[in-house]
Amino acid sequence: MDMQILDRNVGMTADQQEHVDRCLQFAFDRFSAQIRSVEVSLNDINGPKGGDDLQCRIKIVLHGKGDLLVEGKGGSVEAVIAETADRAALAISRRLDRLRDSQGTSMSGQ
Repeated sequence: MDMQILDRNVGMTADQQEHVDRCLQFAFDRFSAQIRSVEVSLNDINGPKGGDDLQCRIKIVLHGKGDLLVEGKGGSVEAVIAETADRAALAISRRLDRLRDSQGTSMSGQ
């Protein structure tokens, strides 16, 4: 699984970068055989104005099962990454379950 983290004007610290890596590994490890790549983009929407203005976009490319894009907003790198990674893992699980169900239905109908 190829993983890329893009810091777009957030200025993550080394501790935050480590937290992001751990969150992503925790969220996606169980799906690693189905994931081709993960691209995470963190962006400070309002710049120095403050507020809940961090945007996280996670794009997941699955092997032969399409792409997923999950977005989230929050006030800290840690919070927005944790929440968005959890939602992305849930989206992967749902996609795989739907594909498994549709394959089972088509096989049982024969």
